[in-house]
Amino acid sequence: MITNKNSVVLKGRKDEITIALDSRMPFRDLQTHFHKKILGAKKFFNGAKSNVVFTGRDLTEEEEWRLMDIITAETTLDVPFSRKKGLKTNEKLNPTSPINPIKPTFTPTAPADLLHNVHDTTYHQGGLRSGQAIRHHGSVVVIGDANPGSEIIAGGHVIVLGALKGFVHAGCAGNEETFVSGLVFRPTQLRIANAIVYIPEEHKRKTPACAYMQDGQVFIAPLIN
Repeated sequence: MITNKNSVVLKGRKDEITIALDSRMPFRDLQTHFHKKILGAKKFFNGAKSNVVFTGRDLTEEEEWRLMDIITAETTLDVPFSRKKGLKTNEKLNPTSPINPIKPTFTPTAPADLLHNVHDTTYHQGGLRSGQAIRHHGSVVVIGDANPGSEIIAGGHVIVLGALKGFVHAGCAGNEETFVSGLVFRPTQLRIANAIVYIPEEHKRKTPACAYMQDGQVFIAPLIN
């Protein structure tokens, strides 16, 4: 039985910190206990570079970001990415925020190297505004900006030939071999397969970059040296 004292349990390994959360406690109370736990465990976090995994509770996106905000505000932990264990399939595929799906209306003649080995790619010409979204089981190429409040959810790769500033999820069915790229790389939230990536503001790029998974970790690399 999980009591208030151990409603938040931290376990550390070489490259991962697992945070077990009480599934029954109201989130507002859990958040208070979480804050106290982090404050009391600063030495556990400070100066480390580790992934964060939440277990024991199905967190909403807002709840997870609130907990991550506490960690980044109270510690100097360098978090390559965070993720939740035990997500249901519909939670990975169907974000709860309201959206207006956009049907592809444009299929350009793209360079052969762009289309090579990209299965069932859909193209969208023009920018995505707040509240607009594209969902596709294959790869998605947006020729324009993806503005804050927009969403791109793809079973394959996501390529934004413009500024990426919205929500983006590549490999939404669990494919870790996918990547996300943008000519300006400043997503409000980034997912690849089941990994939820937390990108501090100082690490967001105003230049072309690509995010990909390797050995279970997410890396962000510049496209231009």
